[in-house]
Amino acid sequence: MINEKTKNFFRNLLNPLIDFIIFLKISPNFLTLFGMLLSIFAGFLYFKGSFIYGGIVLLLGSLYDTFDGMVARKSQKVTIFGAFLDSTIDRFNEFFVLSGMILFFYSKEDILYSTIVLSSMFFSIMVSYTRARAEGLGIECKNGLMGRVERMIYIIIISFLPLNIFKYMIILFTFLTFLTVIQRIMIVKAGTNKKEVLKNG
Repeated sequence: MINEKTKNFFRNLLNPLIDFIIFLKISPNFLTLFGMLLSIFAGFLYFKGSFIYGGIVLLLGSLYDTFDGMVARKSQKVTIFGAFLDSTIDRFNEFFVLSGMILFFYSKEDILYSTIVLSSMFFSIMVSYTRARAEGLGIECKNGLMGRVERMIYIIIISFLPLNIFKYMIILFTFLTFLTVIQRIMIVKAGTNKKEVLKNG
Protein backbone atom coordinates (compact mmCIF):
# COMPACT_ATOMS: atom_id res chain seq x y z
CA MET A 1 0.00 0.00 0.00
CA ILE A 2 1.34 3.44 -0.95
CA ASN A 3 1.87 5.52 2.19
CA GLU A 4 0.63 9.05 2.75
CA LYS A 5 4.14 10.52 2.61
CA THR A 6 4.62 9.25 -0.95
CA LYS A 7 1.20 10.55 -1.98
CA ASN A 8 1.99 13.99 -0.55
CA PHE A 9 5.29 14.07 -2.46
CA PHE A 10 3.52 13.59 -5.79
CA ARG A 11 0.77 16.03 -4.83
CA ASN A 12 3.39 18.72 -4.22
CA LEU A 13 4.90 18.03 -7.64
CA LEU A 14 1.50 18.50 -9.26
CA ASN A 15 0.59 21.71 -7.40
CA PRO A 16 1.69 24.14 -10.18
CA LEU A 17 -0.45 22.25 -12.70
CA ILE A 18 -3.38 22.20 -10.29
CA ASP A 19 -3.08 25.99 -9.88
CA PHE A 20 -3.16 26.35 -13.67
CA ILE A 21 -6.29 24.18 -13.96
CA ILE A 22 -8.00 26.28 -11.29
CA PHE A 23 -6.95 29.42 -13.18
CA LEU A 24 -8.69 28.03 -16.29
CA LYS A 25 -11.82 27.47 -14.15
CA ILE A 26 -12.13 23.81 -15.10
CA SER A 27 -14.52 22.08 -12.73
CA PRO A 28 -13.52 18.93 -10.78
CA ASN A 29 -16.50 17.02 -12.19
CA PHE A 30 -15.38 17.80 -15.74
CA LEU A 31 -11.97 16.33 -14.94
CA THR A 32 -13.65 13.22 -13.50
CA LEU A 33 -15.73 12.69 -16.65
CA PHE A 34 -12.83 13.42 -18.99
CA GLY A 35 -10.77 10.86 -17.11
CA MET A 36 -13.53 8.34 -17.78
CA LEU A 37 -13.32 9.03 -21.53
CA LEU A 38 -9.59 8.31 -21.38
CA SER A 39 -10.29 5.03 -19.56
CA ILE A 40 -12.77 4.03 -22.27
CA PHE A 41 -10.12 4.73 -24.89
CA ALA A 42 -7.53 2.79 -22.88
CA GLY A 43 -9.93 -0.16 -22.71
CA PHE A 44 -10.33 -0.04 -26.50
CA LEU A 45 -6.54 -0.06 -26.95
CA TYR A 46 -6.22 -3.09 -24.68
CA PHE A 47 -8.93 -4.83 -26.71
CA LYS A 48 -6.96 -4.14 -29.90
CA GLY A 49 -3.82 -5.55 -28.31
CA SER A 50 -2.01 -2.20 -28.03
CA PHE A 51 -1.08 -2.73 -24.40
CA ILE A 52 1.74 -0.18 -24.31
CA TYR A 53 -0.47 2.60 -25.70
CA GLY A 54 -3.26 1.44 -23.43
CA GLY A 55 -0.91 1.82 -20.46
CA ILE A 56 0.07 5.33 -21.55
CA VAL A 57 -3.56 6.44 -21.93
CA LEU A 58 -4.43 4.78 -18.61
CA LEU A 59 -1.62 6.75 -16.99
CA LEU A 60 -3.09 9.99 -18.35
CA GLY A 61 -6.55 8.97 -17.18
CA SER A 62 -5.20 8.19 -13.71
CA LEU A 63 -3.60 11.65 -13.56
CA TYR A 64 -6.96 13.24 -14.33
CA ASP A 65 -8.47 11.10 -11.60
CA THR A 66 -5.90 12.63 -9.25
CA PHE A 67 -6.48 16.15 -10.54
CA ASP A 68 -10.22 16.25 -9.79
CA GLY A 69 -9.83 15.72 -6.05
CA MET A 70 -6.87 18.08 -5.77
CA VAL A 71 -8.69 20.81 -7.71
CA ALA A 72 -11.82 20.35 -5.60
CA ARG A 73 -9.90 20.68 -2.34
CA LYS A 74 -7.66 23.56 -3.38
CA SER A 75 -10.49 25.58 -4.97
CA GLN A 76 -12.80 24.75 -2.04
CA LYS A 77 -15.32 23.06 -4.34
CA VAL A 78 -15.56 19.80 -2.43
CA THR A 79 -19.14 18.52 -2.57
CA ILE A 80 -20.88 15.34 -1.44
CA PHE A 81 -22.08 14.69 -5.00
CA GLY A 82 -18.57 15.27 -6.38
CA ALA A 83 -17.15 12.64 -4.02
CA PHE A 84 -19.95 10.25 -4.97
CA LEU A 85 -19.41 10.86 -8.70
CA ASP A 86 -15.65 10.37 -8.39
CA SER A 87 -16.06 7.07 -6.53
CA THR A 88 -18.67 5.82 -9.00
CA ILE A 89 -16.65 6.76 -12.07
CA ASP A 90 -13.62 5.01 -10.58
CA ARG A 91 -15.57 1.75 -10.75
CA PHE A 92 -16.53 2.43 -14.37
CA ASN A 93 -12.91 3.21 -15.26
CA GLU A 94 -11.66 -0.08 -13.87
CA PHE A 95 -14.46 -1.93 -15.64
CA PHE A 96 -13.59 -0.39 -19.03
CA VAL A 97 -9.88 -1.18 -18.75
CA LEU A 98 -10.28 -4.76 -17.55
CA SER A 99 -13.11 -5.39 -20.04
CA GLY A 100 -10.73 -4.41 -22.83
CA MET A 101 -8.29 -7.08 -21.63
CA ILE A 102 -11.03 -9.68 -21.31
CA LEU A 103 -12.21 -9.02 -24.86
CA PHE A 104 -8.64 -9.14 -26.18
CA PHE A 105 -8.01 -12.61 -24.74
CA TYR A 106 -11.47 -13.78 -25.76
CA SER A 107 -10.86 -12.62 -29.35
CA LYS A 108 -7.69 -14.75 -29.31
CA GLU A 109 -9.77 -17.70 -28.06
CA ASP A 110 -7.75 -17.66 -24.86
CA ILE A 111 -10.60 -18.53 -22.53
CA LEU A 112 -8.28 -19.22 -19.59
CA TYR A 113 -6.85 -15.71 -19.43
CA SER A 114 -10.12 -13.99 -20.26
CA THR A 115 -11.55 -15.83 -17.24
CA ILE A 116 -8.56 -14.85 -15.08
CA VAL A 117 -8.99 -11.15 -15.94
CA LEU A 118 -12.73 -11.47 -15.33
CA SER A 119 -11.91 -12.84 -11.87
CA SER A 120 -9.57 -9.92 -11.23
CA MET A 121 -12.38 -7.54 -12.17
CA PHE A 122 -14.69 -9.22 -9.66
CA PHE A 123 -12.11 -9.09 -6.87
CA SER A 124 -11.28 -5.45 -7.68
CA ILE A 125 -14.94 -4.53 -7.33
CA MET A 126 -15.09 -6.46 -4.06
CA VAL A 127 -12.05 -4.56 -2.71
CA SER A 128 -13.92 -1.31 -3.27
CA TYR A 129 -17.20 -2.74 -1.97
CA THR A 130 -15.67 -3.94 1.30
CA ARG A 131 -14.34 -0.46 1.98
CA ALA A 132 -17.65 1.22 1.15
CA ARG A 133 -19.63 -1.27 3.26
CA ALA A 134 -17.18 -0.94 6.15
CA GLU A 135 -17.45 2.85 6.11
CA GLY A 136 -21.23 2.43 6.17
CA LEU A 137 -20.71 0.57 9.45
CA GLY A 138 -18.48 3.32 10.76
CA ILE A 139 -15.25 1.34 10.32
CA GLU A 140 -12.26 2.72 8.42
CA CYS A 141 -11.04 0.18 5.88
CA LYS A 142 -8.42 1.75 3.58
CA ASN A 143 -5.62 -0.74 4.18
CA GLY A 144 -4.70 -3.68 2.01
CA LEU A 145 -2.14 -4.63 -0.62
CA MET A 146 -4.10 -3.55 -3.67
CA GLY A 147 -6.19 -0.44 -3.15
CA ARG A 148 -7.38 1.35 -6.28
CA VAL A 149 -4.23 3.44 -6.70
CA GLU A 150 -2.02 0.38 -6.32
CA ARG A 151 -4.13 -1.56 -8.83
CA MET A 152 -3.87 1.18 -11.45
CA ILE A 153 -0.11 1.56 -10.97
CA TYR A 154 0.32 -2.21 -11.24
CA ILE A 155 -1.70 -2.43 -14.47
CA ILE A 156 0.13 0.54 -16.01
CA ILE A 157 3.53 -1.01 -15.26
CA ILE A 158 2.75 -4.50 -16.58
CA SER A 159 1.25 -3.00 -19.75
CA PHE A 160 4.81 -2.31 -20.92
CA LEU A 161 5.87 -5.96 -20.53
CA PRO A 162 5.84 -8.62 -23.28
CA LEU A 163 2.53 -10.46 -23.49
CA ASN A 164 3.93 -13.78 -22.20
CA ILE A 165 5.19 -12.02 -19.04
CA PHE A 166 2.02 -9.90 -18.81
CA LYS A 167 0.01 -13.11 -18.51
CA TYR A 168 1.92 -14.22 -15.43
CA MET A 169 1.66 -10.76 -13.92
CA ILE A 170 -2.12 -10.66 -14.41
CA ILE A 171 -2.36 -13.97 -12.53
CA LEU A 172 -0.43 -12.35 -9.67
CA PHE A 173 -2.70 -9.28 -9.92
CA THR A 174 -5.77 -11.50 -9.54
CA PHE A 175 -4.30 -13.25 -6.51
CA LEU A 176 -3.28 -9.98 -4.84
CA THR A 177 -6.72 -8.42 -5.31
CA PHE A 178 -8.31 -11.55 -3.85
CA LEU A 179 -5.89 -11.36 -0.92
CA THR A 180 -6.83 -7.70 -0.40
CA VAL A 181 -10.51 -8.66 -0.13
CA ILE A 182 -9.59 -11.16 2.59
CA GLN A 183 -7.46 -8.53 4.36
CA ARG A 184 -10.32 -6.06 4.42
CA ILE A 185 -12.79 -8.67 5.64
CA MET A 186 -10.43 -9.35 8.54
CA ILE A 187 -10.08 -5.62 9.23
CA VAL A 188 -13.87 -5.25 9.37
CA LYS A 189 -14.14 -8.35 11.56
CA ALA A 190 -11.68 -6.84 14.05
CA GLY A 191 -13.51 -3.51 13.89
CA THR A 192 -16.93 -5.02 14.57
CA ASN A 193 -15.52 -7.09 17.44
CA LYS A 194 -14.10 -3.92 18.97
CA LYS A 195 -17.43 -2.11 18.59
CA GLU A 196 -19.29 -5.01 20.19
CA VAL A 197 -16.85 -5.09 23.14
CA LEU A 198 -17.28 -1.36 23.68
CA LYS A 199 -21.05 -1.68 23.39
CA ASN A 200 -21.27 -4.59 25.82
CA GLY A 201 -18.73 -2.99 28.16
